[in-house]
Amino acid sequence: MIRVQPERFLRGTLPDLSWSDGGSRLPLSACQKLTADTVRAARVPAGLHLAFTGAASTITLTVRTGARTTVPAPTLAEAFVVRVPGRPTVTAPLPSGGGTVRVELPDRNPARIVRVFLPEAVETTIDGLAADAPLNPAPRGPLWVVYGDSITQGWSVAQPGLAWPSLVADELGLDLVNLGFAGAARGEVLAADVLAASGAAAVAVAWGTNAWSSLPTSAPQIAETTRLFLTAVRQGLPEAPVTVVSPIVRPDAEDTPNRFGARLTDLREALENAVRAFTADTRDDRITLVPGLGLVPAGQLVDGIHPGDEGHRALADGVTAHVAAGLGPSTRRTEAGVR
Repeated sequence: MIRVQPERFLRGTLPDLSWSDGGSRLPLSACQKLTADTVRAARVPAGLHLAFTGAASTITLTVRTGARTTVPAPTLAEAFVVRVPGRPTVTAPLPSGGGTVRVELPDRNPARIVRVFLPEAVETTIDGLAADAPLNPAPRGPLWVVYGDSITQGWSVAQPGLAWPSLVADELGLDLVNLGFAGAARGEVLAADVLAASGAAAVAVAWGTNAWSSLPTSAPQIAETTRLFLTAVRQGLPEAPVTVVSPIVRPDAEDTPNRFGARLTDLREALENAVRAFTADTRDDRITLVPGLGLVPAGQLVDGIHPGDEGHRALADGVTAHVAAGLGPSTRRTEAGVR
């Protein structure tokens, strides 16, 4: 077996941020200031995976495990998930207490990109990686950083890698950093600063559902929060295309006032109007608003709030063309997993 450094192949983290150092999708400086629920959610390795090419048929991972993550998607098993385009998905159970995990790869075509997604239900660190043939890090695409709530994180998908940001990234050949935080996402300026400092080629912002209930706010406040968030992003990324997705449908909230008298309909309209006003006032034609109401049919919500696999696919289908247009003609569909 050929031993290699796993960090060379790890995708889904911000530049210069090592998952093995802190076990978080956020830098320490942000964790020290953001709310506890956001910091806890950042310990879920949403979208984190190894990505490589080569003719290996087997890899062996040496892993450490910690506590259960507090807010993983509730449907995800304690297992690594291996994805190769055009081949059946392979899973490898996570051993209790850590140890070694042997993974049989579904394809030995050296040109195909293999993605091994980390378990999201348990804090997991990969300390070692070995293969029966040489591995090469998969080619990198443009860095795409996405901020949002549990829907962005991937709540209620059947397996890691099926959340809408991952689907868009796969379609367009992007390097995704998923900054979705279940139970949180308030449009914090601190979070916007993380996006602004990322050096991303493009970003997306998709939040607002929690602003109706678990983090209730008013229509004027969500409008001002949106303005400040976009201002902070633009301070660090003045030219990057920004896609803003307003809240998808939530039947119980659409016409029901929250404690501050705002229906989700009101919050969505205020957020959308704030984006339009910002782009008009700043003459910023690199910001695209994607109205969320019609993106996911209500019947594709598994619990009345979160999309299942079909809903995440519908959401990705509704967003992909806008992200591609922002990045320009160099963005193309992936072919057989080769980027």
